Amino acid sequence: MLKKFFLVTVLFTLVQIPSANAETGYRYWGYFQSPAGASSWTAAMTGPSVEVRDGDVEGWTFTASSNDIPATPPMMDPDFAELCGEVSEVAGKVRVGLVVDFGAGQIAPSGETPLEFFRDCVVVDQGSVGLDVLNAVLDVRAADSGLICGIAGYPSEECGAEIDMSVLNGPEEEPLAIEKTGENEAASNNSFALIGLAVIALLAGVVALRRRSAK
Repeated sequence: MLKKFFLVTVLFTLVQIPSANAETGYRYWGYFQSPAGASSWTAAMTGPSVEVRDGDVEGWTFTASSNDIPATPPMMDPDFAELCGEVSEVAGKVRVGLVVDFGAGQIAPSGETPLEFFRDCVVVDQGSVGLDVLNAVLDVRAADSGLICGIAGYPSEECGAEIDMSVLNGPEEEPLAIEKTGENEAASNNSFALIGLAVIALLAGVVALRRRSAK
């Protein structure tokens, strides 16, 4: 009885295929801030409508996030001295470091390639807000809601698109490669073939045990 239970359990385990529902998330321009004197990024809780101060660093990154996967900050740490160390103070103006990370190839919209990392020291009028800093040096495309959709033409059209977060596991040089579908199908077929062989082997063992018992 124990042998029979063991065989049934093994067979059930082999033929059971786990379901893997892809997690969905969104890709968008994430906004980060680092106030004067800070050395790390803080995800902004509001849009770029907060007044900037001399010594602040503003960060934007094209990122993707979901309920379980957080947005990633720009790959460069906020270093005001490195960005603006050679820029002198100007009366009535503020110096603000700006970094724009166009993100990884895995999350790039189909047919588009991320631009090179951008960094600069931007001098704006006192009383300016984060959006003024960005607008001073790069073209900005925003939705009616105020959501930043594109920076420097990237992405070209979409705005906060929903995506399958599994693309983050793919190689960066092939963000949305069609070949992956074929590879996944082949891997699935191979798995089914191995499972089939294992089941046949177990059944053959059962038959052999029965024949020995009959003898």
